[in-house]
Amino acid sequence: LTDEYAVEVEFAKKWAEAIGQSLHYAEVTGKKPAIVLIADKNDSRHLDRLMKVANKYQIKVWVIEK
Repeated sequence: LTDEYAVEVEFAKKWAEAIGQSLHYAEVTGKKPAIVLIADKNDSRHLDRLMKVANKYQIKVWVIEK
């Protein structure tokens, strides 16, 4: 948790689970949902899918390259 966000940290292949967890944490805490996605250059497909949903539901996303 940060002052503003409820953050889920997950690997790119589990992008869908990260969405659910971040929304759940946000609901429970009253904070904004956020995801830190751990990805490499071969994970663009996962990132594209995540961003489509994140933009719709206003989930903040940060990417850490491994």
